[in-house]
Amino acid sequence: MPDALSARQHKNLLFDFYGNMLTAKQREIFTLHTAEDCSLAEIGQEMGITPQGAADILRRATSRLEKYETNLGMVKTFTEIEKILVKLDSVKEISEDVKNIRELLGTHYGV
Repeated sequence: MPDALSARQHKNLLFDFYGNMLTAKQREIFTLHTAEDCSLAEIGQEMGITPQGAADILRRATSRLEKYETNLGMVKTFTEIEKILVKLDSVKEISEDVKNIRELLGTHYGV
């Protein structure tokens, strides 16, 4: 998991990229636990299973998502591209600052 991402953000990205590869039950339990912040007891009650059953399904779903990431690396690639885009924005801002400074110098000093 990239250092810049929290565990929760990382899980959400994994789900965004690979969630459709989970079973319907895994998707539902993962969403209830991660996005809706339901406890395993609440999930178990809603799904008609034990909290331990919910935990087992959640663990398998998370393991599958991590396995997909290990094999495909889409989240890693996405986060690396995001970092590059942030750097490019910084370069763009610096370029604009340099342009503004040149214009000021040209106006005041004929440069």
